[in-house]
Amino acid sequence: MKKLSPVALVLLFVVLGCGLPGQLKDLISGGKPSGTGSSSSSGGGTATGGSDPKADVVAASKKFLELPYFTANMEGMGEIPIKSQVAYASPDRFHVKYLGGTGSGMEMIWIGKDMYMNANGKWSKMPTAQTSIPNLRDSFTEEGLKTLSDVKFEGEDTVDGKPALAYSYKNVTPAGNYPFTSKIWVGEDTGVPMKIYVEYDNGTLKNMTVNYDTETKVTIDPPVK
Repeated sequence: MKKLSPVALVLLFVVLGCGLPGQLKDLISGGKPSGTGSSSSSGGGTATGGSDPKADVVAASKKFLELPYFTANMEGMGEIPIKSQVAYASPDRFHVKYLGGTGSGMEMIWIGKDMYMNANGKWSKMPTAQTSIPNLRDSFTEEGLKTLSDVKFEGEDTVDGKPALAYSYKNVTPAGNYPFTSKIWVGEDTGVPMKIYVEYDNGTLKNMTVNYDTETKVTIDPPVK
């Protein structure tokens, strides 16, 4: 457990924290999203279509927060390679699969404060004292948006054949103040993030690519022992 915990925290931090600024804090800390619709029902695309890039990125983060579920496929390069999948179901359920690199083949499920770990094909419930997902609410307040800078509209693109609007920006991580640059692809029809690429200026993780599936319904239940 001691070896896997940091990996789990890195995964959750990157996919739900560093990838988008601001209000994604509630997804990590277990807060309830403000909406229940899927990406197709969350309204139209971005508010400005690129005329106000920062407003578009902030709007995308709000729409992401409203999602009742999503799946994120992640690949990171650095001293600790990461290849993982993180699924989320409102309001406080996560399922992390380690597909390669450190912890390959293992799984973790969080349901509220309960956590389960699958090692060598056997599920075990972890002690309560070790199970809570880190509460990063304080780090992801509106203050986090103040470090968002150099937001640029990079033009129209596609992600898996679907139309997207691409943006780049700079920011710093909420914990540790590590600077990073990022490119985000937002669905032109939905205004919801589809893909993120992040490069970190320092630290053990050099870059991370996250592809989001916000359409396929996610159900996360306690594992059958």
